Amino acid sequence: MTSRVKPVITKYLKTYAEPEASVGTQLPHDADHVLVIPAHNESSYFLNKLRPALDQVADRGFRTLVIVIINARDSDSSAVYNQNDSLLEKLKTSSHNRPIKLRHSGNSPCWYSSNNGFDLIAVDRTSEGCRFSPHDGVGLARKIGCDIGLSSINAKLNTSPLIHTTDCDVRLPTDYFDPKLPEGAAALLYRFRHVPSGDSKLDEAHNKYEVFLRYYVLGLRYAGSPYGFHTIGSCIAIDPLSYARVRGIPKREAGEDFYLLNKLAKVGTIAVADSNAVDIHARHSLRVPFGTGRSTYELYHSTDPYLIYNPRIFDLLKAWITAASELEDSDSSRTYLEIFDRACRLIPHDDHQRLSYVLERLGAPQAIHEITQQTKKCSVRRKWFSDWFDAFRTLKFVHFLRDSGLKNLPWEEALSNSTFCGISSVAFNSFSKASQACEQLVGLDEQR
Repeated sequence: MTSRVKPVITKYLKTYAEPEASVGTQLPHDADHVLVIPAHNESSYFLNKLRPALDQVADRGFRTLVIVIINARDSDSSAVYNQNDSLLEKLKTSSHNRPIKLRHSGNSPCWYSSNNGFDLIAVDRTSEGCRFSPHDGVGLARKIGCDIGLSSINAKLNTSPLIHTTDCDVRLPTDYFDPKLPEGAAALLYRFRHVPSGDSKLDEAHNKYEVFLRYYVLGLRYAGSPYGFHTIGSCIAIDPLSYARVRGIPKREAGEDFYLLNKLAKVGTIAVADSNAVDIHARHSLRVPFGTGRSTYELYHSTDPYLIYNPRIFDLLKAWITAASELEDSDSSRTYLEIFDRACRLIPHDDHQRLSYVLERLGAPQAIHEITQQTKKCSVRRKWFSDWFDAFRTLKFVHFLRDSGLKNLPWEEALSNSTFCGISSVAFNSFSKASQACEQLVGLDEQR
């Protein structure tokens, strides 16, 4: 670790890390990789699905530090507590050796055990007195684990170049730990596949949501957005320095992956791992207020047509990003109007007022006026625009357009009408439309 890097990480660990982070300095054995997994109401079976990747590392003479954060809130049911307690006990006794209790300044017990081919830290945030607050959730769980991993790297007890994080519903490929982080990248994203559950209704619901996920990312890429990547918590590996620079993972109930990558994209590129895909097993869940599990649950129980964004929204987004890509050396009082005029030349006249309304709602005129007052350097202006019109503002742009009259469409219609997909539903079998659409979208998605 270079002298330039270490102070950034040290400051983060001292100022922003969770209390459990210090256990990363107490490891009895060195490791070569870090893998962080939140666990809420899960069984120990998930470890079997990690073994192909862990065994591959062990076969090469290296070790992985697996950090599992078993978490619950006081509002959870006794069934959740019982399942969590069972998991915690199984993780503590998974090794033939007696587990070691690690000490830190907080009150949550952390147990270390050495297993065949990997080491494990089980963080107890499920016992009474250790549980999450009502507003904390998977974001805090990931942050605790990643902070422990970062601490072990900083203490030179772990040589991992990346902090990996995944979930309990995945199977990792054997080459999971092989990809290297390209120079200048802040994070690595793994390709993913959803594995059918065998319940046709559940699988169709899950496929519909995956259609939306891939459709949205393809729309962003078509529009030229630098934020056209998937934000799936089970498929992320983070550069340790970049992790410290953005002050870790947001402690949110859900969407922590979206907000983390939104921050990381401002300090480096987001690369795609050159490896086999992570298998995500289809299931529905109410663990978080939104996301894949919740959306699948709602689709599973809904009889209404499934609607997704109108593809015209991405045409307007493309026009705005294209027009704003040249923040010229012009008078600050005219810059926004020049950009807006360029955008209008790329879209139908009927959409001019709609685009103006949305940009006013976002505060674009004032924001662009302020940056052009501060500097005339085009490269600085462009970097500022990329950071200002980030993934969150892009999503607000999409939602404002939707609410202005570009209403959501049935998913088959949206796909067939989009410039960036152009998938016709005519050839699909009625029983497995979503599954067939997913297959075609995966092909388009992975052409990048």
